[in-house]
Amino acid sequence: KLLSRVVTPDQVCYESMSYTPKAAPDKLHDFTFGITSNPMIHFAVILSALIHDVDHPGVPNAVLVKEGSDMAITYKNKSVAEQNSVDLAWELLMEPQYEDLRRCIYTTQEELESFRKLLVNAVLATDVMDKELGNLRKRRWDIAFRNIGSDISRRESLSMTNRKATIVIEYLIQASDVAHNPPIF
Repeated sequence: KLLSRVVTPDQVCYESMSYTPKAAPDKLHDFTFGITSNPMIHFAVILSALIHDVDHPGVPNAVLVKEGSDMAITYKNKSVAEQNSVDLAWELLMEPQYEDLRRCIYTTQEELESFRKLLVNAVLATDVMDKELGNLRKRRWDIAFRNIGSDISRRESLSMTNRKATIVIEYLIQASDVAHNPPIF
């Protein structure tokens, strides 16, 4: 279900939901929950992949919590390394010399909030040991992908599409983070 959304326009027939070179490119946006057509989402995904281990101390969060590290205390023992990475990267992005870059990423308060939320969610998704976060993510997946009637408003539809995009991105970032770590012998 998740990976079937990672496609190019010429690979999908949207009427039959099958792969074919005759796909309609104008339908790709809806089929991929807007992920393929939103440059801000693209940048948020790339940035989250780049920053997710910034300043990582090299030990699991459980060790930081057990040792009572300053980082663990600062983040109240929740996704310690991940929150630290987001905070450091965000502080850097907010420095004056990156004002032009920020204007390219977002132009409104709503876009800023959306960008930050996506960035934070994607980085926190790499904390695979936090069972509470994992359960919340699973519940959000169930809510986003449950079958509901067609009696929803355009605003509700957009909200649902955004929810789907966010949860799909979280799982992709999580999978890529787990998959890239070599085994330790």
